[in-house]
Amino acid sequence: MSADAFLQQWAAVTVELTQLLDAALDVDPAGSCPSSWSAWLTRYEVAELTEDLRLAEVLTAKQTKGAPSSEVRACLDVLARDAAAQLAPLRASLSEAQSALVEQSLHELAIHAFEHYRLKATEKKKRMFGAAKALAAQHQYGGSVASTGYVLSCVSCRAPRLGESLTCAFCGGALEAMS
Repeated sequence: MSADAFLQQWAAVTVELTQLLDAALDVDPAGSCPSSWSAWLTRYEVAELTEDLRLAEVLTAKQTKGAPSSEVRACLDVLARDAAAQLAPLRASLSEAQSALVEQSLHELAIHAFEHYRLKATEKKKRMFGAAKALAAQHQYGGSVASTGYVLSCVSCRAPRLGESLTCAFCGGALEAMS
């Protein structure tokens, strides 16, 4: 198996991993088993939990969305095993260090993917105006510094200077600086 074939196979594994996690996170309400998630369970030959176990696991893990963590973990384990089997022909052409790196990467793939899933599944839902309230709480001019500029205005009518002249364009009076 060439390096290009390895990269193509690795890319296929990561695409499948992404699709699996997206499908798991799309389960709504949390812990239910829609047909889209059931298809993934069937594909990886993972047993579906009973309704009571699903609800208990989601409540225990404090999930706000997604499929039960044990089902996702089981699917990730099968995905990693399948990927290892598909990449096995490559290991024959690699050095011992490279082969160990591939094995470690496959193991870490499932661990990191599961941690990512767990974080996303337990995120608190943002309220409708949550982002707007946070933005409104920031001071609009928080980082600005007071201006050092000034305006010349007329002594008699208080009109601002409109041009290059040092006399008022409205009443002809003298201009002075106002802070």
